[in-house]
Parts: sequence; structure tokens; C-alpha cells
Amino acid sequence: MKLAARAIVGFTAAGLAAMMGMSTAQAAAGNYHIEVRTCDVKDAGTDSRVEARVNGSTTSSGWILLDNPGDDRERGRTDVYDKTLSDLGTISSIDIYFANNDDSPHWCLEEITIRRPDGVTTIHPFHNWLTRVYPKTSPLRINAA
Repeated sequence: MKLAARAIVGFTAAGLAAMMGMSTAQAAAGNYHIEVRTCDVKDAGTDSRVEARVNGSTTSSGWILLDNPGDDRERGRTDVYDKTLSDLGTISSIDIYFANNDDSPHWCLEEITIRRPDGVTTIHPFHNWLTRVYPKTSPLRINAA
């Protein structure tokens, strides 16, 4: 019975990929390496909640919480997040949800770098302060350079 169930699941994934115009390999999930660099200026860091949505040519990721153990988004630091995502295609932009709360509500974001599973890297420069809330319904969109 287990073998039959595996065959059905495999067929369904392949069928879904074909319907979407992708090979099964394209539809497979992979590790996306996301680097978030905070500016190196006074009071650049934040403790506010930050989430990201990566937008590609075939689809977008869901919202990803950017939070590691310890302090993230400190002055002059690059934080790394490795996330398993389905194939997004060519990365075009990244949306940022910024809560603008806690003790240090403003944040100076230098840039975000995203490396796809195939090694292709995109840089999303910002070089500016986030001083207000960017809700999920109207996030900050940063295009690839």
C-alpha cells in the first residue's frame, strides 16, 4: 500500500509541474541563501519584526520571518538566513514587512543579497532608513539591481 501511495504522490507532483510548464526538477525545492546587511551608521540597528517575501519570474515565496537566535539587524552586521523554498525562477524583487516597533524602531537597511540553489545571486540595494511601518498589504518592494 505504501508503494502505491508513493507512486501516486510522485505522479501528482510531476503532473502539477507539467501543468505549470516546469520540469519536475524545476519544481523541486532548494536552499535560498539570504543575506541582510544593516548600515554601519549610528543607531542603524533595530529589534523590530522583519519578514520578507522573495519574488521570482515563476512565483513568490510566502512570508519568511527573518529572525536568528540572538540579536539580528545590528549596526554594520550581515545576517544570514538559509531557507528551503520552491523554485521561484529568476529573482526580480524582495518585499519587506517592517513592524517599526520595540526599543529601536528605525532601521537603516544597506542591501539584501539572495543566492538561488543554482548559485545565481541577485543584489537588492536600498541604502536608506525604514522609519515607518511597512505592512504585508503594502510592503516595501526592493528591486534587483
